[in-house]
Amino acid sequence: MSEILTCLEHQSVPIRPTRNSGDFAVTTAQAAQLSKSKSIPQDAFRWGHQSLQWRQFCGVVQLEGLTLEILPKIYGKESQPGSCRLTLIRMLRKAGMMKVHRGAGASIHAQNHSLLDIFIQEFCLLLREQTLIGKPRDYQQQEANLGVVKGKLLVNQQLRQNLAHSERLYCQFDELTDNITINQIIKFTLRVLFPQCRSNQSRKAVTELLMQHDGISEERFSSSNIDRIQLNRTNSRYGPILDWCRLFLDTRNPDVTAGKHNLLSILFDMNVLFERWLAAELRPIAHHAGLTLKEQSPRRHLAYRPDIDQNVFQTRPDISLINADKKVVLILDAKWKILDSNEAKLGISQQDLYQLTAYGNLYNLQSLALIYPRQQNLEAHYPIQLYGRQRMGLDVFCTHPLPSVKLNR
Repeated sequence: MSEILTCLEHQSVPIRPTRNSGDFAVTTAQAAQLSKSKSIPQDAFRWGHQSLQWRQFCGVVQLEGLTLEILPKIYGKESQPGSCRLTLIRMLRKAGMMKVHRGAGASIHAQNHSLLDIFIQEFCLLLREQTLIGKPRDYQQQEANLGVVKGKLLVNQQLRQNLAHSERLYCQFDELTDNITINQIIKFTLRVLFPQCRSNQSRKAVTELLMQHDGISEERFSSSNIDRIQLNRTNSRYGPILDWCRLFLDTRNPDVTAGKHNLLSILFDMNVLFERWLAAELRPIAHHAGLTLKEQSPRRHLAYRPDIDQNVFQTRPDISLINADKKVVLILDAKWKILDSNEAKLGISQQDLYQLTAYGNLYNLQSLALIYPRQQNLEAHYPIQLYGRQRMGLDVFCTHPLPSVKLNR
């Protein structure tokens, strides 16, 4: 069973020729696995002098002999990996990026299990619930020698195979079966997950589900096979389960080394997660204020090219609040970044400020907001006045979990 090495985002991990159990380091061979992996985003980490540093990606990466667990750096909880892990799980659930079983949060202790075990257990809970209702089934065309006619008699095959056995009838018929692609994908995913289980609870859950899928054929699949499945009214409840299967299968990279080790990585971009989490938190508040929250919209263009009669430079605001008159009243930009309290500009990216100023002018706004996670030595709120043809106020929030955003109609 591989050892778990837990680190925080932006934390530097030493690279050594060899490592002993318990060392906070990875070996040169393990670092080489990371560099060759096609399943890890190129900007997930950066190289240092005999070290590597994870950037804004958090999750789990399983190497040969070692499992890396990268957790978000949560203000005030940096020394508590369990609390950081729990915060990440809660954000994933709230953002809808991790489909979970109802009540899973109560039965899975996120502070006491590794991330990979948590993912496996939540997948198993969701699958167990649907399996109790009944595995999906479908009619499949089959051919067989029977004692009575079933479906239709295939005359050519009957003459070819049963000429000397008149008691046999070669028939073609439709049979209702659970040995279909969806269940085969699920079984293959369970097979992939079993050797990754670290806790007895995870291993037991996977084993029980494999036993329930004992009559399903053993096939190999990739995430592309899942993309080709067409869900319908009878099996749509398996959509979240297939999303989990896609997540597990899409992150496997069997060609990392010359050996047969399968590198498995499940990484989440904290910029995307923070934006979706914030939208999920603000949506009911906006609704109560009579506003509609939109993500990545409404889209407009910043410019027009008359020579080709085409609009160019389309905008995609992170979060917009729209009133009953369909007018955008506030645009919020979510940034999972580290600021600097010693700078007059707070370390805010000039590009981000230009972008928001362009949004304010294009959408004719009086107020904008930049929202960052809570950080050390930073106040919860910084007001900034933007210069320009029209005066706009920019509220910079450095808070977690939720900023006190003024929702004006």
